Amino acid sequence: MGSTPTLGTMTTMTDSVRILGYLLRGRTSLWQCYTAVSWRTCAGCLAWHGRIVADPQAFPSHNGCPHEVRRFPVWRLAAYRAHGQRMAERAREELHRRELLRQALALLPTDPERSLSLFDRAASVNVYLPEVESLARDPALADPNLRAQLREILLRHWKSKFARDRYERQPELARTQQEEWGVQRIKELLP
Repeated sequence: MGSTPTLGTMTTMTDSVRILGYLLRGRTSLWQCYTAVSWRTCAGCLAWHGRIVADPQAFPSHNGCPHEVRRFPVWRLAAYRAHGQRMAERAREELHRRELLRQALALLPTDPERSLSLFDRAASVNVYLPEVESLARDPALADPNLRAQLREILLRHWKSKFARDRYERQPELARTQQEEWGVQRIKELLP
């Protein structure tokens, strides 16, 4: 009697069938799309982050967003698909962060408490100093108490982001200097 395949086994079988199909068509390589996930990357390019394509020209280059398409051997498809899913999730988080930020900015003049809550949720995903610079010029932040509360939210999340895996790969001194520079900049922008 055979055992019932698990989800992991079915995925492996599916990937095996896909790999075999590519190999039978003479394709030994595939490409994965990478884009820089940041505050300025367009939504179109973020939608491609992590996608696997058979043609390296498939990634639509537009808006000057930094990107690359990396080649990998077709028999590594399962690993690259798993990595691509994590990449796509990061892109979705960035798009969600932007929506939270948009809502927070819209509510800032009328409902500062709710706005601060949304800023907190957005900043938990990431804090980008160019956005803080823009935010600091918003007339709705004229109230010193509101500025102080927002400053504390941004500082807390700015500091915590340097404990994440992607920053752990940086040399410690560079990471520490970047963190300290950002702390000083946020304090200057939101005194």
